[in-house]
This record gives sequence, structure tokens and C-alpha cells, in this order.
Amino acid sequence: MEELKTKFDSSTQSTNRFEERLKNRFAVESSSLLNREMNTSNMFEKDNSQSDLFSILKIKFERATLREASSFKKFMENAISKDGRNLVIDLNECEFVDSSFFGVLVAGVKRMKVMEKKFHIVYESKNKLPIFSASGLDKVFIVYNSVEEAIAC
Repeated sequence: MEELKTKFDSSTQSTNRFEERLKNRFAVESSSLLNREMNTSNMFEKDNSQSDLFSILKIKFERATLREASSFKKFMENAISKDGRNLVIDLNECEFVDSSFFGVLVAGVKRMKVMEKKFHIVYESKNKLPIFSASGLDKVFIVYNSVEEAIAC
């Protein structure tokens, strides 16, 4: 009986995550089609509670593409200018990150370097890491497996 309950809870969590991803994807698609400003609160999350030195920016959708890049750039720039902290970008919910989104991240690294601040990326899956080495981005970004590991450095 306990095993059945565990399977049900896991299935419910997967369904909830799928619904959240679908809702975020719809928000991105509809905003793009209607030329409207996106409500980024359901797409990105900022957490300043885990560390006094770092702001953690979490991307809450599975595909980080050109459509999301400009909204994330505004969100990131706002966090940089208001907080003045080091940054950790948590990409763990992303299954795919395209070159335009990486371009926004590179711009963030450059700005933080000028400010003499740290810019770390969290992207835990070992299957995702070859994209960094194949593109040479492993020399631009410091990639960590967890937020905790990133803020410890």
C-alpha cells in the first residue's frame, strides 16, 4: 500500500510540473504572438534568502530560447542593478538552452566581471554539460551541480 501511495505522489508531482511548464510555455507563446510584455513572475524566480552574497535566479521553464531571452535579460539586469550581489543562475529545469539565451548569459558574465562580482551557472545533468565544452562556454562560465555548491565558492 505504501509503495502505491509513493507511486501516486510521484505521478501527481510529475503532472503538476508538466502543467506548470505548459502554463509557462503558453504565457511565452501568447505574449510573443500578441506583442505583449510578459509577466515574468511565473517564468523566473529570484531568491536572496540562501546567501547574503548571492542572488539566485531560477529559470522555471524547460526551453530557454530566443523568446525567453529578452525577458530574462531584463529580469537579470534588474536583479544586478537593484541587488549588487554575485549571481547564480539555476538552469536545472531547462532541458534545452539555445545560443540566444547563452548570449544573454555571456552578457551577464561580462557585466558582473566589470563589477568584480561572481557569476555562476547551475546545470546539474552531466548529459547537458557537453554543450558548454563543445561551444567553448566552459571557459566563460563556472558550472556547478547545485545552488549550494555554487554559493559555497
